[in-house]
Amino acid sequence: MRNLTGVLIFSTACFFHSAYAQEAVEETGPFASQNFTGTVYFTTDYRFRGISNSDGPAIQGSLDWTYNGFYLGAWASNTEFSDSNLEIDYYGGYRFPWNGITFDVSALYYQYPGEDPNSVDEFDPFGNIEADYVEAHAGANYTFETDLSPSVGVHYYWSPDFFGEDGDGHYVQGNVGVSVPFGYSSTGFNPYGIVGYQHVEGDKTSGSVSSIRSDGFDYVWWQAGANVTVKGFKLDLSYIDVDDTTSLDALYSPTTLPDGSIADFSDLTQGTVLFTVSRTF
Repeated sequence: MRNLTGVLIFSTACFFHSAYAQEAVEETGPFASQNFTGTVYFTTDYRFRGISNSDGPAIQGSLDWTYNGFYLGAWASNTEFSDSNLEIDYYGGYRFPWNGITFDVSALYYQYPGEDPNSVDEFDPFGNIEADYVEAHAGANYTFETDLSPSVGVHYYWSPDFFGEDGDGHYVQGNVGVSVPFGYSSTGFNPYGIVGYQHVEGDKTSGSVSSIRSDGFDYVWWQAGANVTVKGFKLDLSYIDVDDTTSLDALYSPTTLPDGSIADFSDLTQGTVLFTVSRTF
């Protein structure tokens, strides 16, 4: 009986050791818990490349997986550019370092669930046009190993058929930033600047075949601000503005809808102070 008891104790110990070892192996593999993160955002306005997509406050969230440079994720926000007032973006890519530069290649799919091509409203007036679209992205970032860790980055996005089936879309963005030690923050006080240029060829929404607009559009936008992380909450305050062009003013000028009402988009491109608080889990 004593030997049997010893065998049972030994077997039980082996079982739990094996289970623990297996769990340890899993924790270092692609499905380890530390490879998954979720982030919740509360912002005073959902701005996409300088232009308001929510015309007011937005609640957003993302779920991300990363492993050995590969990553997949999904991000969602309320938006006024959809019949269901919802946008979900799916993305995946690969980041890798080379000579101190971090390169990033990825693909993105922008989806507007519940979008009805036969329905129109104030901020989604086009109707009979597919809202969903895809983009390819390539970017590079470099952080200097000096005081304040200054960083620079450049990114390029291309869509074969931009939002609203509007033809080729080309977008270029540059960003700079520094990190200043800050006593209450785990990551420092981080001023930054962003400048972007969007060009859309124009087709069913803003092209010559559209009954609403013509000739496509392009514009420059910029953002200057700073963020700080306090007790796990990232606080970001910035000013964001769009350099209105003739083509952008035409696209966002007041429009008469099929029901005879007037949709005024002009305030969506106006400069504003933007505040966002987020928390990653």
